[in-house]
Amino acid sequence: MDRITLNDDDSLRHRTRFVGGTYRWRRDPGSGHRPSWRRLAVAVAGAGLALAACSSTPATHASATQAAITSFSLWESHNGGPVGGAMSALVAKFDATHRSVQVSIDVTKASKKLLAATAAGNPPVLAEISHYDGQYVAGHALVSWNSFLKGNSELNGNSVVPSVWKNGEVNGQHYRLLADAKVSIVDYNKALFQQAGITAPPTTWAQMAADANKLKQLGNGIIPIGWKDSSAHILPAFMGNGGTMLKGSNSVGRAVDFNTAAGVQTFSAFRNLYASGDLTIDHGTTLREDLAAGKMAMIDGTSAGYQKTLDAVGGKFPVGAFVEPGGSTGHAYNMVQGLGFVLPKGHSHAQDEAAWTFVQWWFQPAQQVYWAEHTGYAPETMAGIAAVPTSFLSTHPGQAASIQAVKSPYTYPRPVSDSYKEVQAALDATFLNVVQGKQAVAPALHALDQQGNGYMTNASEL
Repeated sequence: MDRITLNDDDSLRHRTRFVGGTYRWRRDPGSGHRPSWRRLAVAVAGAGLALAACSSTPATHASATQAAITSFSLWESHNGGPVGGAMSALVAKFDATHRSVQVSIDVTKASKKLLAATAAGNPPVLAEISHYDGQYVAGHALVSWNSFLKGNSELNGNSVVPSVWKNGEVNGQHYRLLADAKVSIVDYNKALFQQAGITAPPTTWAQMAADANKLKQLGNGIIPIGWKDSSAHILPAFMGNGGTMLKGSNSVGRAVDFNTAAGVQTFSAFRNLYASGDLTIDHGTTLREDLAAGKMAMIDGTSAGYQKTLDAVGGKFPVGAFVEPGGSTGHAYNMVQGLGFVLPKGHSHAQDEAAWTFVQWWFQPAQQVYWAEHTGYAPETMAGIAAVPTSFLSTHPGQAASIQAVKSPYTYPRPVSDSYKEVQAALDATFLNVVQGKQAVAPALHALDQQGNGYMTNASEL
């Protein structure tokens, strides 16, 4: 298997593209760093990429080769960090191994800017946007990937993880191919677990509450549980207790249904943990900092956040990870989300084909393994999952947990309608108010259903 050993340093992020035998660079205005040619040479050599021949190409041949190159910009939002570094490294490898197609990265908020760029008639050839692509689909602004997918053995409903395959599908059309398979997992301080006599991570909410009590007994002001104030980290617990993201379903539906026994059970459980001092609600960065400082025992986050947790802890103690606990259904539910590749309309057939060349390459096992090992995201294909070395999984429990979650039949794709985006904003606010005791459970859930179903019938406040 082709293994990549490219360095994830800033020098790769500033490379514009490979043209006529040389790399051209642009400087990030905020970085203040010069690109490192020495590190690039080491990275390329480590990946087994032979570029030396390009420099000796005769001028006439170089001009002809350059004329045949289809170049395009990829709009994506991974600005720095392990994820940004991995994306830059992979694009560098692609450019070095593909003569006729060259990709440059444009780090930008594609999800927010693509609609305006499309309306202005100057969208990128390829972009990564978040879950809410309904406005683009309704506006007929995207090319469906279906015509490219026909007959492709590596990209179909049998080879791609089912929850990933359904993410971004609208009425049988795949407008967005998920690139970041993000699921919810829990990171924890293994040293504190050992001190508290906890020999294995909890698999149910009842066990988690019991473990929280043991951890609190350690003293030193340790907070047992930190949870993110986001619907992506509320819905798995809600579904585990028998709730659904949409009425009667976890994937399609025209209404929400939070005012149920599952809603009462879930919101009450979090409220009780908060009231007893066993849980706090905060943002991901703060939770990771508190875990690293030894102030917190376990934090809810995402598969991509595990690598950030390792970076924050810096080896001060071993970090474990497990999938979010199961609820009264007896199953641990989860939700897959993340950025996905879209193909905006308005470009030549050659440009669309060039983008498809890159996307196909991205989903091959070698790239899937590199992406998973350097970011924490689970691979999107079954072949990619199978190719992750067991030795890596044994030392990276975050990756093992993310793969376990994404493969589970109880993991569902995040709804992609723009209406549901507003539903989740209301869910976030209601959940926080209930957990912190600012609203009673029953009336809050009743109001949430009314507000949410107003959004699902096209009312809007965003």
